[in-house]
Amino acid sequence: MKRPLEPTSIRNLRREMEHFFDDMIPFSWTRENGGNLMDTWTPTSDISEDEKEYLVVMDLPGIDKKDIKVNFQDGRLTVTGESQKEEKQEKKDYIRRERFKGSFYRSFTLPESIKEDDIKADFKEGVLKVHIPKAEVSKPKEVNIN
Repeated sequence: MKRPLEPTSIRNLRREMEHFFDDMIPFSWTRENGGNLMDTWTPTSDISEDEKEYLVVMDLPGIDKKDIKVNFQDGRLTVTGESQKEEKQEKKDYIRRERFKGSFYRSFTLPESIKEDDIKADFKEGVLKVHIPKAEVSKPKEVNIN
């Protein structure tokens, strides 16, 4: 049974709400609808931190490195790409389908205290790791009173 597409106004409201909450919380996430709702999927991600960096780990099984784009602009880390459709299509009625093909989009609002020029990404065996180094936070300096 095919899932009907939501009316455009509901999709627009959902997208606006996702952006609203995304802008409020560091490392929040959003998903954009890249056209057809059924052709867009959201890869799972983990975000961690230590004293030196934030680390975003994203599962992208079956995707080629060349089909992934990582961008940073205006305090937002964005990962986009596309899982290529298989050439051979057989007529099957799926009872349950959890493996998606099509475009994906994830966006994370980063804390202000990062070294944006030193962000690095590695991709190996279907796992993308984005290393986001923390910037030194200035500590208060005591001023002597004369």
